[in-house]
Amino acid sequence: MEITLLVFFVIVSVMLAILLKSNSPIFSTVISISICIFIMLFAIGQVRKMSEGIREIFRYVKVDKIYLILLLKLVGIAYVSEFGSGICKDAGYSAVASQIEIVGKLTMLLVSLPILMQVVDTIIKMI
Repeated sequence: MEITLLVFFVIVSVMLAILLKSNSPIFSTVISISICIFIMLFAIGQVRKMSEGIREIFRYVKVDKIYLILLLKLVGIAYVSEFGSGICKDAGYSAVASQIEIVGKLTMLLVSLPILMQVVDTIIKMI
């Protein structure tokens, strides 16, 4: 139900931004950025709910908490990168948007490096 209200609000806001774009492009941009911030705040709430569910699963499975932390960091990096990239694309800066996406992917790789090292270490011990 929450997603339905969110989509309805966003559609109405986008239609308002489109109407204002020809007369007042600054207000249109402000509305667009406000919509993005509102969606991001909604998504943060969803990620919190998801993390609680994942924590509950991890209580039963008995897996190291580092994996949960890593998973949440990766989701956060992906979302923030996509958010920034989308705003840059809307503003007409597609080259900057591409650079944000690349930095986001590199950051995700860097954050997941300890897990990769652990896998390599396990393989070396097996050999």
